[in-house]
Amino acid sequence: MRTTLRRLTALIHITRPQIAAQAAAYTFLGAYLSAGAGAIFSPATAYAALIVAIIVAFGFVINDYADADLDRLTRPERPIPAGAVSRPQAAALALVLAALALGSTLVAPPALRPLALLNLALTAAYSLRLKRTVLIGNLTMALLNGSILLFGSLAAGRLTPLLWAVVAMSFLFTLAQEVLYTVDDLHGDASAGIVTTATCFGPGPSLHLFRSLMGLTLLCAAAPLWLAPLSPWYAVALLVCVVIPVCSYILPLTLRAEPAAISRACAALKRVRLASLVPLALLGTLR
Repeated sequence: MRTTLRRLTALIHITRPQIAAQAAAYTFLGAYLSAGAGAIFSPATAYAALIVAIIVAFGFVINDYADADLDRLTRPERPIPAGAVSRPQAAALALVLAALALGSTLVAPPALRPLALLNLALTAAYSLRLKRTVLIGNLTMALLNGSILLFGSLAAGRLTPLLWAVVAMSFLFTLAQEVLYTVDDLHGDASAGIVTTATCFGPGPSLHLFRSLMGLTLLCAAAPLWLAPLSPWYAVALLVCVVIPVCSYILPLTLRAEPAAISRACAALKRVRLASLVPLALLGTLR
């Protein structure tokens, strides 16, 4: 009984449910930014969030399956190399989640179907091939993350300039984050002969690219201030939750390619992404 429970817990863990839930929250945010608070409670929005959560969970499982050999060297604590989940079990779970995502998509509102099918295909392609490329994998992940907001907007039946500005913001932030991840994984990827942005260009140029992308992200985050009159609380929340942590802590950590500092920067970026929900939620008055 205990063995079964541990196995079930490991299978749940490999789907990264907390990140799938965070992605679902961004779907609701997309609906809110496009059509107001009422869209949050729409069944169509909830269904879109469910599709997003399933696709994200599928992505993590197939990624762990594809990276099993590499993780034995660089991430031995992950479920497959740690022996908590076997590779065949991960493959079976990935197939189940892919089937659920596909089935949910086929009965979804027509506006959601093309985006959901595209994201499902890109998610599989990223883990199986594209992540081991120079910039293409990074761009793919940025597109996938940015499109989550579009799910909510499409469910609400309305695309707005504000929504596109936030999508661009999410795209740039994710692209910067993915580039930094390649620097953090540089040693393991290089040892395994895997080609990534950092192994191709080196840590210095990759970190310069990261800082440039973060600068563009911050400029994009200021764009809503010029779209329409806005409460000063957005600017305050943006400053506290995003600008100050990025400029005073994260960017200085990336001035030199020190592994410990890069790892801290990666961890801090994850916290900033979560904290960014606060200023983004304040943008709902800008519809």
